[in-house]
Parts: sequence; structure tokens; C-alpha cells
Amino acid sequence: MSYHYVLASLPMMFFGDPPPIRSVEWRRQLQNVLPEQDLTWVDAFLEGRLIQGCRFADEWWARETQLRNAIALARAARLGTEARSYRHEHPGFDMQIEDAVTNAFTKDNPLERARELDRCRWHIADDLARPEPFGLAPILAFAIHLRIAEYWASLQDEDGQKAVEQFVSAHARWENTHA
Repeated sequence: MSYHYVLASLPMMFFGDPPPIRSVEWRRQLQNVLPEQDLTWVDAFLEGRLIQGCRFADEWWARETQLRNAIALARAARLGTEARSYRHEHPGFDMQIEDAVTNAFTKDNPLERARELDRCRWHIADDLARPEPFGLAPILAFAIHLRIAEYWASLQDEDGQKAVEQFVSAHARWENTHA
């Protein structure tokens, strides 16, 4: 399958920018362009669901697992507890992920920490798309980018901002009592 049309139509998107298109609209545009199997992959990444069976998805979930393991270790270290039961096996190892988590946990603000972790996810998606620049991988990376962008955009509205402030406040109180 040639993905040139879809790739050429993807809008530019940078981490921290509002989404250039809503995922629902983008998915509708892809409906009659991509084969059903590819749409299944796109849907899974837009929804953040685990799906395996293609190089991009397998490598994505290996790196996401490593990221989550590193987060569990960082949180356990802060709390003075053991993280072994929260760690999962995964193939491969990426030192950049470990560095990104270490950097994220230097942030005092939980919201800034979460932003740094999503920035790492954004870069992972970019890295995984590079070997296949004219294939399905950049489309799946765009789906990840769009999901991340929509999440952060949802925190900008008034209700979202209140929820974030409440979460940050509660998390900070929790960390202060458990540090």
C-alpha cells in the first residue's frame, strides 16, 4: 500500500502546540483511504490501547513498558519502597528513556513531570517512525502525537484547568506526607 497521499496530507504538529485536527475528524478522513487493518492500528494508537503485530507497535510497547518501569522505579525511590512488583519484562533497552525519566523527576510540579514524560513519548514515536518514512509508521506516530496533543489541549479549558489544579494540589500534599 502506498501511504504517500496520507503522509502528504498530515498537518505539521509540534509538542506543546494545540492539535491541528481533532482525532475524530482525522479518523473520518482516513476511513476510505487506508485498509481496514491499518485503521485498526490507527484506532488503537488514538485510544492508547495495546496492540501488537507490526514492527512499530511492538517497539512502541517495548519502549512504553520501559518508560513505565522507569517511572515506577523513580516513584518507589521517592517513597523509599520497592518497585519490583510494578516492573514488567520488555525487549530492548533505551538509555534515552531512562535519562528522560530522571529529568522528568527533577521537576517539583507533577504537571511538569507529566509534560516531560509525554515529551519523551512524542520523541519515541518520532524515533520509531524514522526507519519507515513512507510507510504506516509515521501515520501511527501521528496518531500518538495527536492523542498527546488532545490530552494537553483538554487541560487548557476552564474545567480542565480546575481539575489539573486540584490534582496537582492533592498530589503535592500526598508527596509531602510520604516523602
